[in-house]
Amino acid sequence: MRRIYIILFALFIFGCAVSESYRLGQELMGQRRWEEALVYLEKAVSEEPANQEYREALKLARTEAAKVVYERARQSLVGREENLLNLEQAVREAEKAQKIDPDSRTIAAFTAQLREKVNTLRGKLKALYIAADQDIQKEDWVGAADKLRQINKILPNYEDTATKLARVEQEGAKQLYQQGIELMKQEDWHLAAQAFKTVMDINPNYYDVAKLYELAKTRDSFDYYYTEGEKAGQNQNWDRAITMLTKASEYQPDNVDLQNKIEVLKSKVGQIYFTEALKLTNQNLLNKALAKLNTAKNYYPTMVSDAAYKDLLNKICVKLIERADKYAEKEYWGNAVVWLQKAEAINPDYPNLFQKLLEARDNINKRIKKSIAVFDFGSPANNKDAGKIAANKLIAYLHKNASGDLRLIERENLQSILREMQLGQTGLIDIKTAQNVGKMRGIDTFVMGDVLQYAAITTDNHNISQAKVLVKEIEKKNPAYELWLQLNPKPTPEELRKAPPMIIKEPEYQSIPYKRGVARITAMLEISYKLVDTTTGENILTNTIAGKLIKEDSYQDSVPEAGIQHDPLILPTEMEVLDELTNQKISEVGQSVLKQYQSLEKEYFDQGQLQEKRRNYELAIERYIDAIYDEKLKGVVTPITKKALENIEKLIQEK
Repeated sequence: MRRIYIILFALFIFGCAVSESYRLGQELMGQRRWEEALVYLEKAVSEEPANQEYREALKLARTEAAKVVYERARQSLVGREENLLNLEQAVREAEKAQKIDPDSRTIAAFTAQLREKVNTLRGKLKALYIAADQDIQKEDWVGAADKLRQINKILPNYEDTATKLARVEQEGAKQLYQQGIELMKQEDWHLAAQAFKTVMDINPNYYDVAKLYELAKTRDSFDYYYTEGEKAGQNQNWDRAITMLTKASEYQPDNVDLQNKIEVLKSKVGQIYFTEALKLTNQNLLNKALAKLNTAKNYYPTMVSDAAYKDLLNKICVKLIERADKYAEKEYWGNAVVWLQKAEAINPDYPNLFQKLLEARDNINKRIKKSIAVFDFGSPANNKDAGKIAANKLIAYLHKNASGDLRLIERENLQSILREMQLGQTGLIDIKTAQNVGKMRGIDTFVMGDVLQYAAITTDNHNISQAKVLVKEIEKKNPAYELWLQLNPKPTPEELRKAPPMIIKEPEYQSIPYKRGVARITAMLEISYKLVDTTTGENILTNTIAGKLIKEDSYQDSVPEAGIQHDPLILPTEMEVLDELTNQKISEVGQSVLKQYQSLEKEYFDQGQLQEKRRNYELAIERYIDAIYDEKLKGVVTPITKKALENIEKLIQEK
């Protein structure tokens, strides 16, 4: 400090002799405005680089200014969160201080420390962002919200964090809120409380979640479940009584008296339900009887060894099979399968049950498989085999690409059927005849058509070109040499070396003709076809497909003397080009045919829903079973199967 005052005093004494920049700099130093002083002192030194006094003053100003900036950077972080914005601002200040005083180890260390923190936070930011995305994909809303909030603390408005956080808070809270509501309906108050608590962690102000959380907490107790169990028992609501008391026991697992009470109640309810199952069986309400009997067995497992239980089970099984047989007589194979499967579930070894199930399933598979017959197509006048070729290729394509729920009919006697139906080219059809033929032959759909054009044309565009070939060279006296010799009658050896050649060779050329050209094969195909529904006699689909395929190649003869290489003509035959085009177009025909049947399971399901709306419940079950078995044939499982099974159970629950 004393040194500073000495320098300031010296500056004051000699102030009148210094530059204006230096004078202003010393005034600012006297006011301890070090950063501002630097500007003037640096200018003064640049004006007089050799002035040691100026240089000493500048050095002092730099040291003090760097300390001021360093302290400002350090203080900017005191009491504030070390987020990325604050740290980067502090880094800029620290770098400024380091630039002012590059020799300060303290400032250098501080700057390096801040940079390391910034890099660490940036790495953490990216990792959190990726992890939050993964949590969103997994619908881990709590984890995603926590990570996104951490990101906001590190760097507000990073990427699309704000949008994602809003979505997480909305979607996550909504999903967990709905889970909580469902758990409330099931009276699982412990899990409901957890769900509502999680909603509050994500979005504390979401609807009435705070109120529901408090309600769930008050009911998440032994007293609540025990009291509710007692009330249900008094009201003979046996299932609820057992459920509530069992939940109460989870809060007091060592309560032996309660465990004994539950076992006694289960035994009692099991006997009650057994009696009800017997009554329902006598009323021929077999599905309800089975449900009661299964519940009785679950409550009182030892009853399975009782003769009365076995007799009732056998009685139900007999009635189930009798019901299935009645449906089978009406060819309601879907309904038959439903009841046979229930019999199989309670007694898989019942006599002839396996064969009955096999017959019903085979008949279902048979009826849901759409049968298709492909007739020989009509042929154009120029090729009598074209129609048969097209039909054969279409059959091959369908065999290769058809799903398991389609069946291709062998084509024996199809020409005679075509004549019998008298379809011709008009598409008109006698519905009654079509129905009779379809039933007689087991055909659902006819594929018929005509090959309107089936041709390939070869064109050869060639010409004769001329190749100029050197035949020989004739030696002649060189006129230039003769003229030179006249001018130089007595040439020296040196002049002779520089003279034009005495003899010259004159080339003699000959034109040799050779053939070159471009050959092209153009194949053309046009097919008109239709799909005919034999049930209604209507055209399901009519279409015409046309196409052209061109193959070409250039060629030329060889002329070795002229360096012309032989380029052979390499082209497939007309039939090969036509066959390639036919394969392409028949694939299009096949795709359009198969497209009509690609969603049979949905068609069956929709028909089931329609019959259900019309209250034709048995027919609805038939169509739902068709949808299920169609997916089995295709080897796929979609929500259609699940929904169809649910609908069937709903339709038979009172039977």
